[in-house]
Amino acid sequence: MKKNAKVLPGDELAISEEYLPGKYAYDDSGRIRALLAGRVVEDMVNREVSVKPASVASTITVGDYVTGQVEAVQTNSAGVRIYYLNGKPTEKGFSGMLLLRREPPGRGARTRTYVKLGDIVRARVSSTLNAIIQLSIDDPRSGVIFALCGNCGRPLLGAGGNRAKCEECGNVEERKFANDFGQFPIQP
Repeated sequence: MKKNAKVLPGDELAISEEYLPGKYAYDDSGRIRALLAGRVVEDMVNREVSVKPASVASTITVGDYVTGQVEAVQTNSAGVRIYYLNGKPTEKGFSGMLLLRREPPGRGARTRTYVKLGDIVRARVSSTLNAIIQLSIDDPRSGVIFALCGNCGRPLLGAGGNRAKCEECGNVEERKFANDFGQFPIQP
């Protein structure tokens, strides 16, 4: 097999007298075969032949930033459909759970609206325990980056603190906005 040649799973790379199987390669009765699709890599020092994968699966890890749309909102959490992982589009169909802080009950306490249905949010992955992608919007870079007015449906502009005003109808809405809310084009 030629160095840097394209191979599919099961393709013969070499014979076991020439090379040892390296990464993503296996020995099949004296014939070294590819375990996955990619390109052939020869290591002449260690006499190994391996396969460099054609594509690397992107997985979400703790600390990554994701951007997505709020699909469901409950008292303590919100469901987010993830479209971007660290600023790059993902077509994997990930969903995450945004955990919302609750204000301690007490006199004068009111419920705070962090996100609403349909908002575009940027969040940091805080946990992936039990295959549940838990998201957080606690840091300044995280939060709502695009929202529509609940009154007229026009985009909200000009966030000041936790509030944004609709230029069309004057409605003021409260959210947890990211520090770059209202800037166009939207940076995932």
